[in-house]
Amino acid sequence: MSIGTYGITRSSDVSIDDIDAFYNYTPNRETQNDVFIRIAANSIITYNYLPIDEQILGQENLLEGVYNLNLPSTIFNQLGFYTIYLRPKVISLTVMDCGVLSALPTIKGLLLNLNDLPSNLVSNNLLQGYKIEYINSDGTKMRNIVRYVVTSNKVSPVTENIGNTSQKAVRYRFDDAGTLLFLQLTPSSSSDVKPNAQPFIGNPGQTILLSNTNFEPLSIEIEMVENTLDTLMDIVAGEQVKDVQKGILTHYDKDRVITKQFDLYNIKDDVSDVPLFEIKERRLNVDESENFEDVISGI
Repeated sequence: MSIGTYGITRSSDVSIDDIDAFYNYTPNRETQNDVFIRIAANSIITYNYLPIDEQILGQENLLEGVYNLNLPSTIFNQLGFYTIYLRPKVISLTVMDCGVLSALPTIKGLLLNLNDLPSNLVSNNLLQGYKIEYINSDGTKMRNIVRYVVTSNKVSPVTENIGNTSQKAVRYRFDDAGTLLFLQLTPSSSSDVKPNAQPFIGNPGQTILLSNTNFEPLSIEIEMVENTLDTLMDIVAGEQVKDVQKGILTHYDKDRVITKQFDLYNIKDDVSDVPLFEIKERRLNVDESENFEDVISGI
């Protein structure tokens, strides 16, 4: 009997509210633009759902892992290159303290103010699996330093004696009515090789970046062009009319709708009146009298 191997990759069902979306624009490859603009994720991303005959009444019926990307013409309306960057939503927070639990003094964690968190993340253990990154005092990001949340629980501070001395220390106990959130991180315990060396988990007053790990960041490059393969075929092999009297060349799509017009004329030598150039110039104002049906019906 063989032992089966099972995959561990799951389709993401991340909420659109948990996505940060940005974009930038460059007219060509030679122009560099380092400025990204934030855009509401729900304005460009929508969900997909199971086929109607497979949907179950009372369920959301999401087709996990598949999302629609919409490009509103009010924003994506120029020819050139757009880069769209999607990442898990990032929340900037301040570490209130780095402390230990009263009942488990060997467990050290970060303390956050519940009022600094979105209302949908303040309950116990809703931050499990979230990623934490750190900001230096000069505002730069600590490169390649990442910690992950193992547990997140509401706590309140308590003052206790330290051993047999008269000194006091602030520790924390679980309290569902507390105003602080205790985050146990990984890695947070010392290794067997160096038991006295504690891993870095942050400092009081330090700024951290908190983000979910529901999907990997995604960068999408989109090129906005004037013509598609279909419109090029309309120009090359589609119907067209040359108005000899007006000197207008008109191109039509498969439905015989005017797509482009050009003025045709010659430039001649002033003295000999000999034609020097034949010009084909794009016409900005479309002459609607060149409607295909009207032209051929008048023949």
